[in-house]
Amino acid sequence: MTCGEIAKKPPITITPDKTVEEAAAIMAENRVGLLVIVERENPKKPIGVISERDIIRTIAKKAPLTTTVDKAGTMHNFVYVYADEPITVAAKKMKQFQVRHVVVLDRNGEVYGVISIRDLIGERQILETLARDWAPTIE
Repeated sequence: MTCGEIAKKPPITITPDKTVEEAAAIMAENRVGLLVIVERENPKKPIGVISERDIIRTIAKKAPLTTTVDKAGTMHNFVYVYADEPITVAAKKMKQFQVRHVVVLDRNGEVYGVISIRDLIGERQILETLARDWAPTIE
């Protein structure tokens, strides 16, 4: 099973000039925990992400809700996988980087989708794949 097969829905995106308040509203409206920040001129080109955690950290620092997402999110250094990679790659990266979402890209570097931890635990076939591929070998 590939990452692209799991990331079936189009990603919810936002441009870097939008505010934290706008990001929170978009997340609530779409019931997602992460938005992909994309270039204004090229909405397929991801440049970062903003998560629920980023919004909470921004508020905790007493930053105004008018702070733009490029200041509050993770820019250029976000965790991603490619659509043709096995789902185990996404799970390993989530664990390694302690994140609940990974961005899925096509091989041209364009945004394809997002996989959440909920996606991984929500389907029996994925759990079986992860258990099989991560099971320790008995000697």
